[in-house]
Amino acid sequence: MNLKILSIALLSFGLAFAQGGAVIGYYPYWAQYSQFTPKNVHFERVSELHYASLTPSADGSIALADETDAANFDSLVTASAAHYVPLVVVIGGPDAGDAFAAIAADESLRSAFVKNVSDWVDSRGLSGVELDWQNPAADNATGYQALVRALKSGLNGKTLGAAVYPASVEVYGDALNEADYVIVFVGDHMTTDSSTVRPNMSLDDVKSAMDIFASKGIAKSKLIPVIALSGKSFSGATGFGSAHQGPGSGNDGYIPYKDLMAKFDTPDYKVTFDETSSSELAVGNGEAIVFSGIPSVRAISVWIRDNGFGGVALYDVSEDHPEAIISLLVTAGQVLRPDVDYAPQKKK
Repeated sequence: MNLKILSIALLSFGLAFAQGGAVIGYYPYWAQYSQFTPKNVHFERVSELHYASLTPSADGSIALADETDAANFDSLVTASAAHYVPLVVVIGGPDAGDAFAAIAADESLRSAFVKNVSDWVDSRGLSGVELDWQNPAADNATGYQALVRALKSGLNGKTLGAAVYPASVEVYGDALNEADYVIVFVGDHMTTDSSTVRPNMSLDDVKSAMDIFASKGIAKSKLIPVIALSGKSFSGATGFGSAHQGPGSGNDGYIPYKDLMAKFDTPDYKVTFDETSSSELAVGNGEAIVFSGIPSVRAISVWIRDNGFGGVALYDVSEDHPEAIISLLVTAGQVLRPDVDYAPQKKK
């Protein structure tokens, strides 16, 4: 690892947060299955990348969630450094709760875990770690807070992020202020259990989630909401407030943003922006699709900027549109990082 490149990358990481202009892009291991690799990343669109993920075991050890992505991860490390973009690794995920509970409850396991994480990050020249313990229960509060503090003190100055969920706000305590930033998963609000169609994630939903954590004394400059780069389709629906018959087109109703734009490049769908909720809706071909598009991402980004929050995170970069004029990462960046040149990168 070129230490000069790494030091510049770390400096740019600190400046992004100091200026309140973070635009985080997530890079998940499963992107490989859609033929998305590090060479497809538009590094100019993000202030940092978060790779998902490492998986913890109850004995404090860690490993890539999918070892078949090891070569891609190594390439991502090299490419991120070459583009001066800090790379953070996410540890955890939806199936990691039991392992985290065991680690957090035992001081020796916490120490072993923190050392394993620190060694793993240092050996690869990464910028930091994001702890993603999803929805820890109330009886995990003491352990969670101890784990956050142990990571902060054991990362040798590397940055620590915490992914948090509004339902568990009472668990986190003031330990979140030990983290360098707090990534707020606002959550999906439109599911197949919903009787009628509503926005999946509106500006009001973002405001509510951010205010939950700000009201607990978490510094606003550390709080960053996650915006999904995808939409959800529902068969038989005709608009907001209408009934549906379950998932529509896509993968069980899930459609990446870039695929939505291809779908809408026909006269088959009417796409509208709802001013009241600051969210998009598309109706056509026997379905309604709720999604975040350029107007809603811009509205969220402006609110984040104007209210002193830390930035936005978009999940995930493989689902963004490759054209800058349509990209949601660029949309957020034009608000939060206006001095960046978002013109397409020249091939070397």
